[in-house]
Amino acid sequence: MIKIVLDAIIPGDRKLKMPPASAIDFNKYTIKYGIENIVNAFIIELNKTSMKKFHGEFNTLDEIQMNTVLKEVKFKNIRLFTEFIKHVFRAYYSDKQVLSILNVGASPPFPNGNHIGEDDWAILMPVYERGKIYKDLD
Repeated sequence: MIKIVLDAIIPGDRKLKMPPASAIDFNKYTIKYGIENIVNAFIIELNKTSMKKFHGEFNTLDEIQMNTVLKEVKFKNIRLFTEFIKHVFRAYYSDKQVLSILNVGASPPFPNGNHIGEDDWAILMPVYERGKIYKDLD
């Protein structure tokens, strides 16, 4: 079930050669960060909403119905939705396979750091020239 949920959120892109979220080891991430309760609560909420709206479990729905259920869960319980989505994105975008496809480096930037080319600070001149845009507080 979790793979279907993950793919409903990040389906992947064949043109960009990006894998779907089900390709990552989300179970390992879940255990590492102790978020089993969040994942379970989210799946329960998805299935409740799915049963109420379409009389079937989330994993039996078509893509349009899945998106409808996800939107409804988002509005019904924004905190749970946000917490779950945050972990899905963190797990996906910290996966070595995904990072290597994005060409941003497949390893953490520290302690050696990633090489960044020469910066063009001139692009900040309009911000500097604009001057102060905040109020001083007493």
